[in-house]
This record gives sequence, structure tokens and C-alpha cells, in this order.
Amino acid sequence: MISWMQKHKKYLVITIWISTIAFVGAGFVGWGAYKYGSSGDTMVEVGDTKITIKEFQNKYSQLYNYYNKLLGGNLDQQKAKEMGIDKAAFDALIKEALLINYAKDHGLMVTDEEVAKKIASMQVFQRDGHFEKELYINVLKQNHMRPKDFEQSIKKELLLEKIKAVFKPKLLPLEFDTASAALFMGDKIAYKPLTSNDINISYTQKELKNYYNEHKDNYQTPTHYKLAVVEVTPQDVTIDDTKLQEYYQAHRIQYKDSSGKIMKFEDAKPLVERDYKLKLAKKEALKKYITLKKGKIKPQKSIEVTDTNTTLPPTFMEKLKLAQSGKVFKPIIIGEKYLIIKLDNKKLPQPMSFEEAKALVQKDFEKEQRSKKLIETAQKLAKTFKGIEINSFICRDDVNKIKALESTEAATFLKKLFTQKEGEGFVQLSDEKVVLYRILDQKLHMPKKIDKNRALITDNTIKLKELLESQRILNILQKLYEIKVYKGI
Repeated sequence: MISWMQKHKKYLVITIWISTIAFVGAGFVGWGAYKYGSSGDTMVEVGDTKITIKEFQNKYSQLYNYYNKLLGGNLDQQKAKEMGIDKAAFDALIKEALLINYAKDHGLMVTDEEVAKKIASMQVFQRDGHFEKELYINVLKQNHMRPKDFEQSIKKELLLEKIKAVFKPKLLPLEFDTASAALFMGDKIAYKPLTSNDINISYTQKELKNYYNEHKDNYQTPTHYKLAVVEVTPQDVTIDDTKLQEYYQAHRIQYKDSSGKIMKFEDAKPLVERDYKLKLAKKEALKKYITLKKGKIKPQKSIEVTDTNTTLPPTFMEKLKLAQSGKVFKPIIIGEKYLIIKLDNKKLPQPMSFEEAKALVQKDFEKEQRSKKLIETAQKLAKTFKGIEINSFICRDDVNKIKALESTEAATFLKKLFTQKEGEGFVQLSDEKVVLYRILDQKLHMPKKIDKNRALITDNTIKLKELLESQRILNILQKLYEIKVYKGI
């Protein structure tokens, strides 16, 4: 996922607060010659709109958190830099500023009443379905935001929504018909799955050793870490419900059920009690951290882990990889206790001998050989294979009709099938699997499918028009409004 993103940085322009997806997703348009200068905390001035360092930090934080969640919490600052998240945040703010200038010049505005109505409608600020000011203040405080700044961001969001509505294109009948034909043409096909398990290969030990010699840098022992550990467990004390309820109200946004809704206190109580006890234990954990760092206490135990360890958080493992021996880390929560960890020793990866790596080498070599031979076999069989015939016309959404494949495989197969230029050939699903196909008949117009998916076709075609039109509009706006960059990235 990360490597894909690094190669496709133009797709990283996503906004969290703002719903102007079509404009922001258009890719950076190259703003021409920047004018550099100095103006306090202002990073960029676009026409009459200033972009502050704080706004950039907020936008960067939104994007970082979005992709960190997408990547399962495995994003760090270095990877974020490689992905170009800072550049994406910078570009998005400039695009938004261009649109805001245009909106203001054409008399568009957002009233305080509209801002209040929007905020009052947000579930996170509601209790029992009604807006509660005290909860509003507490949630913002928990997220280190002032009401004034948050309300300004909502005003900006609403203004951008209004200007987006102005630019929203209409769909012409001919455009709908063209999109319908592209999305829902029908094919009658014959198909046959072919996997690497159907392929026989043979090789000599010499070939295996040659493969090892060519790829020996891939076969290294893992990094070993010897860690000294001090544990701090919360005291088993009874906590008054009043204190738990106060803690819950201040942190209720953290307690959500599987559907994403905020849990009631009664349902969240075990989690709240655990977190409250951990809060009480944090002070003691920090004391132990300082005394361990000064060498005044001895560790309770010693453990050894490798860089493939999954018991410690990924974010901690990233820090561990960069640390030097003797480093003492601040307390981290594991389960229901704090761990204070000191890196005693680090043993770096060492090259594995052929014998040590043989099982891994054999697995990789066989996989590569089977994959190559699979493609060769598919090319030979494409014109002559006998497969499963589907005698009714199918479209790209008829996943359930491709019964010889799993649903996800069938969806990928159909998506790729309807982009093929040849009447027969194969679709590669992975290194281990291909699907041979032959188109027996075609139908350009599928009325029932089109009627059933009319809303989908309309929505997707309008979004495509928005994307194309937004690029044209942004090109015009950057000529209308001067962009002065005071602090670049």
C-alpha cells in the first residue's frame, strides 16, 4: 500500500473536513512562479486569503491521520514525507484559497446562523439527540481546539460547499448514454481459471544456488533486540461512579461501538474504568521512567524480540529500529499496564548462508518459476482452451455469475475483462492465478441493467465531469489571483 502511494502521489490530495473532493483530487496544477517573502505566521497569501502555519499543520494532521488509519497505524513521519503528504496538504490549502477568493468576489457568504446550525447537527456534540454546549466545549478542548478556530473551519467548509454547488455540472442525455454503454455493455464468454498449482516445474540445485547468489541480499537474519523492562500495573481500587462518569463525558468520543456510534456510559463502563485506572497509574509510570533512565532502579525482567515482533505496538517498533543501545523509552500501554523499556543491546541483521536460507530460497525460486510458466502456459492455451460457457450476457457487476471464482476474484476479473482489447486472452489476478477468457458475443446496450443502475451511472459521470471541469477552473483561478509563498515546504 505504501509503495503504491509513493508511486502515485497525485492521488494523495484528500480532504477530511472539506467535501470538495473533485477540486482537491484534481492533482497539483503547477502554480507558476512563486513570490517569496516574509509575513509572520502566514505561509501563503492567495489573493485576499491568507494560509497560516497553523492551518497547514491542521491540514497535514488531518491527512496524516487519514492515511495512518488506512495503513493500520503503520505510518510514520519518514513514510509520510516519502508519500508527499506535506506537499498534498500545502497544495490542497492553495486550491481551497483560490475557490474562497472566487466565492467572496461573487458575493457568496456563510452566516453565523448557518455555522451554528451545522455544529448543532453534529452527533459528536449531542447528548440524547440534542446539542449540548458544555459537551461541545469539552470535545474541542480534548482535541486542543478553540471554539473560535473550529467555527472558522466550519464556515470555510460551508463556503466551499456553496462554491462547489455553483460549479456542479449537469449531465446531458448523450453523456449518460455514452457512460451507460461504457459501464454496462454485455458479453457472453467462456472462461477457465488457471493457477500455479496446475503448473509443474523442475530445476537443479545449481539453478537454486544461482538464484540465491543473485538475491542473497534478500536473505538476512532479523534484527534482535535485548530489552530491559519495568512494569507498572494500575492499583486494584474501587472508583466512584461519579468520577468515572466525569471521565467518560470528557472522553466519550473515544468509546464507540462496532457501527461507529458513541457508546452509552453503562456499555462503556468497563473500558472507562480501565482507562481511568491507567490514567492514575501514569504518574507512577513516569516516575519509574525517570529513575530507570538515571540508573537508580533495576529492571524487573529482560526480554528478546526481533523486528518481526507483533506483541509491541508498530509505532514503538519503528522507534526501536532507530534507537541506540542504552535508550530508555517513555511508558507505553500494553494491555492493562504500562511498560518502561530500555534497549540493552541490538544485534543487526547478518547475511544467511545458502544452507541457512535454503528453505526460503526454494520457496521464492519456485514461486517465481511457477509464475513465469503460468504466464507462458496461459499465452499458449488462450486460443484453444475449453472452459465454462456463460450463455447469458454478463456485465461488470455480475460477480455471482462467475461461479468458479471467489467473489473478490470475480469482481477483479470482470473489471479487467471489460478493459481488454482482444476477443480472447487471459486476465492475471495475481502471480499465482490467471483466468483464460473468450468473448463469444457482445451487446452494447443493456436496458434493464441501465435502468437498475441509473443513479450510479449519473453520479459517477457527474463526478468525472466535476474532476475534469475543476482542473480547468483552477487553471483559470490561478491566473486571476496572485499567489505569494512566504514559507514553502
